[in-house]
Amino acid sequence: MLKELIIALLGIAPLGSLLIFLLFAAFAIYIVYQTQFHPLAAYPGPFLAKLTNLYSVVHAFRADRHEDLYQLHQYYRRIVRIGPQRLSILDAQALAPIYGFQAMCKSLSGTTGSTALRGIEPHILSAIRDWCAALGDQHPDQLSPVAPSKSVGWSRPKNMAHWCAYGIFDILGEVCFGKTFNTSLRDANHLFFPLMALNVQIINICGQMPILRRLGFDDYLRMGTAADREQQIAFSRKQLGARLTGNPTQRRDIIYYLEQARDPQTGEGYNRGELISEATMLLGAGIDTANTALTATFYFLAHHPAILHRLTSAIRTAFPTLEDIVSGPRLTQLTYLYACVEESMRLCPPVPMDLPREVLPGGLQVGSWHFPAGTIVGVPTYSLHHSEEYFDRPFVYDPSRWLLRASEGGEGVDTAVLRRQRKAFIPFSLGPRAFIGRDMAMLEVEVSLARALWLYDMRLAPGTEMLGVGKEGEYKIKDHFVVGKEGPVLQFRAR
Repeated sequence: MLKELIIALLGIAPLGSLLIFLLFAAFAIYIVYQTQFHPLAAYPGPFLAKLTNLYSVVHAFRADRHEDLYQLHQYYRRIVRIGPQRLSILDAQALAPIYGFQAMCKSLSGTTGSTALRGIEPHILSAIRDWCAALGDQHPDQLSPVAPSKSVGWSRPKNMAHWCAYGIFDILGEVCFGKTFNTSLRDANHLFFPLMALNVQIINICGQMPILRRLGFDDYLRMGTAADREQQIAFSRKQLGARLTGNPTQRRDIIYYLEQARDPQTGEGYNRGELISEATMLLGAGIDTANTALTATFYFLAHHPAILHRLTSAIRTAFPTLEDIVSGPRLTQLTYLYACVEESMRLCPPVPMDLPREVLPGGLQVGSWHFPAGTIVGVPTYSLHHSEEYFDRPFVYDPSRWLLRASEGGEGVDTAVLRRQRKAFIPFSLGPRAFIGRDMAMLEVEVSLARALWLYDMRLAPGTEMLGVGKEGEYKIKDHFVVGKEGPVLQFRAR
């Protein structure tokens, strides 16, 4: 009866047609509002992105958001609207207001100080020794090759996207769970890697449009992994349980320093559940950042033989023995090593996408722009690191750009250029939400790389020279929030 009444009152088509008309009218009004009257309507961007976050979801599925944001900023310039409430800002002056300690934004997504790092270092070195031995097909307890390569003197080919993950994972096992996972020496725990890769992909995809998680889309993407996840959780609990029941004074690792930490107001420490949560968080955060930095550096060195030769010679000259390669003045003074790692992280940042922050009440002022509360803002790291405004020849691997020129016509750059580059260089983000283990990550990368190059000559495995090679010689990566990658495949030979 209601249907007949509506038709009689309006004198138009049946109710189904009316509903279709109303839906089209509502959609048209929504389009007009989003593109003409929304507070962010003045900012340019793809038409679809102004209407729905599905635009970002699609590129998250493709794992190319870093490239898409770069192209968008090339076309639309400094500020791009990439969602109904979301802006990408390609400007170094936006970093402090968005991510700094006084930022008027909140995140949507004290244990590794210098004293703690010195206490942790012996455990880091233990895992690196195993990893370095395995690179040359050696077991740390035996000198003979496990399985000699067919190429005389050269090791079996190693896909460094995997092998760097093994090394970093074993280090984090030592410092977060009290025991190496031994993934460098055997493959029993290799199941962790695809699970962690899947987790960050799901976080990336569902993070672009949170309603997907409420609809259970993340559970759909995890289908078929339940058994492996249960095995992973059980293993982690067992490892940490064994560490917590041991002598608390024997190991100066992350768990030790977490156990010593106290809330400044209540004086309370972490309970067991919180310790597990903190250790697991550090494990997940640490593996991808340090792994990407180390793998990318191996890639660029392998594809730039002159730079590799110079760095190898500098390391072997600076350190008479392998065990001399530890944190300290000699490692700090090896500026070319640090420059090579930094240049690798510039071209291949561990987190290449924009890290979103929501503007708090009162709004956010960035230069001459004012963004209203509720706006989601971020600075795309890959785009910033490849901006000609801050970096000359931004797609060229050139470690000397991080060296301060000592004399006119000498190698390096002047103070003004170095300062300009530094303000746009954010491989670990910045501010209170930055990757808290950055010092530990840099120690892991520098010592692992220095020891590998001290021990071995290296080369690209024959037939794999183009694996992982992207545009303009860059390391080809996938943006899964953190970096997905393949290659380089290297062989090592004792010096």
